[in-house]
Parts: sequence; C-alpha cells; structure tokens
Amino acid sequence: MKPDTRLVRTKKILASPIYDELVMFDSDAGKYYGMNTVASVIWNNLEESKTIEEMCDILTGKFDISKEKCLEELIGFLPDLEKRGLIQFELMP
Repeated sequence: MKPDTRLVRTKKILASPIYDELVMFDSDAGKYYGMNTVASVIWNNLEESKTIEEMCDILTGKFDISKEKCLEELIGFLPDLEKRGLIQFELMP
C-alpha cells in the first residue's frame, strides 16, 4: 500500500452520526461498528474514491498531525477497515 493507493467506502454499510462519532451496521455480517472522530472523518470523505495521500491532506487540515505520521497511521489502519468490509481498495489499470 502506497500514498497513491485509491480507496472508497463500501455501499453495504448503514451509518448514523452520534455527536462526533459514527455508529455503523453491516447487515450482511450482522455487526455494528463504532467509529471515533478521526475514523468518522475518514468515512465521511470516502463517498467518492480518494488516494491515501488525499485523505491525509484532509486529516492534516482537521487535526494536529504531520503528513508523515498521518501516512504511517493511515496505512496501518486501513487494512483493518478493509478486512471488516468497510472500505475497498481500487485497482488501477
């Protein structure tokens, strides 16, 4: 996974905001997920495909984090979201 890897949220998840967080439901798996403020910003900005670098630009504009640290943490976090079926990585031609 690299900064130019594209990702998008899956369409099968129902999400509802509660204050600064999201509660999500995957009806296929019958599971609920809670997303903190940072994860909620990620989810809300993935309605359309973005690169990891574009997502870090959004996050560094909202939170006090360096781009390098953001890339490191995001690249570590995204596989968990993919494993749960919440996001998809887009294959580039």
